[in-house]
Amino acid sequence: MREQLALTGIILTASPIREYDRRVEILTRERGRIAAFAQGARRAASPLSACTIPFTFGEFVLYPGRNSYSLKAAAIQKYFGDIAADYDMACYASYFAEMAQYFTRENIEASAELLLLYVTLLSMQKGVLALPLIRVIYEMRMLQIQGQGIELFECLHCHQANTSDVYFSMGGLVCKECAAKEKELRERYPFVLSPDALHALQYILSAPIEKLYSFTVTEEILEELRRFMHSYLGRFLPHAFKALEFLE
Repeated sequence: MREQLALTGIILTASPIREYDRRVEILTRERGRIAAFAQGARRAASPLSACTIPFTFGEFVLYPGRNSYSLKAAAIQKYFGDIAADYDMACYASYFAEMAQYFTRENIEASAELLLLYVTLLSMQKGVLALPLIRVIYEMRMLQIQGQGIELFECLHCHQANTSDVYFSMGGLVCKECAAKEKELRERYPFVLSPDALHALQYILSAPIEKLYSFTVTEEILEELRRFMHSYLGRFLPHAFKALEFLE
């Protein structure tokens, strides 16, 4: 008899297969990103129909196979149907899910990635923060989880805290005084953040997960953060996400 597993996770994607079935990818806390087949899930009366919708969170009962899993049941704890029904939110959520897919692997625990995605979807659902700000927060925190965060609290060279006229090298910020000594640094990394934008990024890296989406910024600071993240991701993450075609 095959082992039955109960895994906590979020449906990342769902696609039709054969006449009535669905193939889903689930980001799970215990086993990372897994693929599963839900037999008959496209039938209107199927108990699997509602629990194989993207961005659905709950506990999924599965049987492992040689190359994938079979989904047999689910206890859904949170539907994000309003996100899927709103075009803008659906585009952002698809991008967040695609980024989670990129960074996670099967049989490697993904509790931090799952929690980040869950609280991000909750924030989107509340509708308090602007979607571009949510995107900046998600991107920065996800990179930190993957060990690709940058030093934003002190100069990489002199180790002094600085909140103005900061440049960015491969690993983080460099103060104005140290940058003045390195012509190459000024030419290659001319990006300078205002104190308010730097404080926002510092908060994103250090805030408890439950308070991550509890601040807002002005339009000017948000635009600054967006430009910074675009430059940062372009330099340190050599991957083209398909969902970005609908956001940029």
